[in-house]
Amino acid sequence: MPWTSLLVIVPFVAAIALAFVPRGNRAAGRTIGIAGALLTLVVSIVIVAMFNRGQGSMQLVDHVNWVQSIGLSWDLGVDGISIWLVLMTTVLFSLGMFAAAQRLPQRGNMFLSLLLLSEVGLLGLFTAGDLVLFYVFWEFMLIPFAFLIWTWGGDERRRAGITFVVYTMVGSLIMLVAIISTAMIARDHIGHLSFLISDLHGVPFSSTASTLLFAGFVLAFAIKLPLWPFHGWLPMAYSQAPIVVTALMAALMSKAGVYGLLRVGVPLFPEGANNLLIPIAILALIGIVYGSLLAWRAPTMRLLVGYSSLAHLGFIVLGIMVFDRMAAQGAVLQMINHGVVVAAAFTIVMIIGRGGGTEDMDKLGGLAKGAPRLAVAFLIVAMASLALPGANSFVGEFFILGGVFNQYTWMAVIAMLGVIYAAVYMLRMYQSTMNGPVKGVSDEGRACEMRRGDALILVPLILIMFFIALWPKALVGATQASTDRAIAPAQVAADRPAAQIVPSGVITGSRP
Repeated sequence: MPWTSLLVIVPFVAAIALAFVPRGNRAAGRTIGIAGALLTLVVSIVIVAMFNRGQGSMQLVDHVNWVQSIGLSWDLGVDGISIWLVLMTTVLFSLGMFAAAQRLPQRGNMFLSLLLLSEVGLLGLFTAGDLVLFYVFWEFMLIPFAFLIWTWGGDERRRAGITFVVYTMVGSLIMLVAIISTAMIARDHIGHLSFLISDLHGVPFSSTASTLLFAGFVLAFAIKLPLWPFHGWLPMAYSQAPIVVTALMAALMSKAGVYGLLRVGVPLFPEGANNLLIPIAILALIGIVYGSLLAWRAPTMRLLVGYSSLAHLGFIVLGIMVFDRMAAQGAVLQMINHGVVVAAAFTIVMIIGRGGGTEDMDKLGGLAKGAPRLAVAFLIVAMASLALPGANSFVGEFFILGGVFNQYTWMAVIAMLGVIYAAVYMLRMYQSTMNGPVKGVSDEGRACEMRRGDALILVPLILIMFFIALWPKALVGATQASTDRAIAPAQVAADRPAAQIVPSGVITGSRP
């Protein structure tokens, strides 16, 4: 059974089926949309159950040669880095489908269809073992998200959508040039033209070529993250997109850039990664501080959560770029933690915005009096965002900072500012909306209380947080072999002490 291919086939078929459902038949649209997302979730759970946690290379690979003469192939699989991203994607899209189905906009069936197509793009990206296929899914993901913003966004949706597309396309075109150049240069070494990532592992690019190719990929990854200063599309896109779309973009689409950095950039171009380590780390550090300051002064809850993502993603990039085993494992764990926490935070923003009629924090207050259940859920999410000991984000952030401290003490000291600022902006959002005198609502905040449909979305996210907080090894244990394999070449290029390099040395990437 081609389980990995089913990850993209199932939601794609459901999306196409939705396009043919009559516009007025919303019940059928909801059924198909939710069923498609849930079936994809089931497939991902089967894949997780079949996954060998001790193996670092790609597993459950579905490989079919397309045009062998030019190296094109259908190659999908999962490893310890992508397995949890796949599961998180299917979980969050299932919950997002429930949220969207509760309040379908005009042309709701098309809305659900585009959500499923964006899931196809993300799942294809997280499982692609071929650079051309990676690029196809990278571009495919852009299309539904852009249409979701253009069609169902706010008053400035056109400008937001165009800004998002222009930024992304610039990076994507440069990455396409880098992909073609990578295969052409590698042909002399491997003896044939190939875009398979496994074939390209260990190719000895020159220092100049490695640096230029790495830079070409990183530019696209930095825009999608986004990494400062390539975040210009974020304020418009996050503020104008429907709240469900904003949540999915922040929780999942941003991980495409981080995943590409760890899956493609660092392992394929280790010397280039080492040459650009300090510049990229500095950008990540600036993003941590800058994103935190913007979140602190953000006027709306949505922008506060969005800018906080800029800061948290800076931590993740830093954890990858220092080429430390503990930091890399923390980065993968923090990808999952950030996705779950930011999805929960945007769900709370959605609930408050719907009940209070505004997302402006200065116009709200005292909501805990009429919405005690929401106040408790909000407090749990806020504490998770702060990465307090006992919260799900604590272990990931501790691993990142510990690994960074082992390699570059000054980077860890600067990154600690983000930890401090996180307390400032998250507690500001909680206190502004939940505490103090009641304002902005006429019923003491009862309209903002969690409803049954809200609980179906928020409670599973909180349970996932508790699970990771109590048993982080369940995730970290599966990532170790793959993260070691990803950073080992860069550790060698950085001339790290032998004791720091993974015991198996540089793994050149033979196929399972």
